[in-house]
Amino acid sequence: MTPGLALFLTFTALDIVLGIAATQVVARLAGGPRSLLAHVVPVLTGFGAMGLLGHSLGAHIGPTVPLYGFQVALFGDIAIGFTFGLLGALAQAAVVRAFRRRSSAA
Repeated sequence: MTPGLALFLTFTALDIVLGIAATQVVARLAGGPRSLLAHVVPVLTGFGAMGLLGHSLGAHIGPTVPLYGFQVALFGDIAIGFTFGLLGALAQAAVVRAFRRRSSAA
């Protein structure tokens, strides 16, 4: 396995865990959805943010550490992934609540 692929798989697994955690936090605190499909939006928003900010734009938050031969801002990437996962979960919860209100009013 190449170092680049290992790093990609590591961040993918990390992002899935962060997206699930963000979904559960929003489900408990803001009444968001709890189903298995509810994890898709937060995982994708966290993954997209980590990819866009960390890889494409090269934004590094905090110190970098060597990981699989690359210099990675691990704490910053975790913070970015979780923050955008939370934002995705909050947006998803707002949409679900709006559809529930609309369907109960009709």
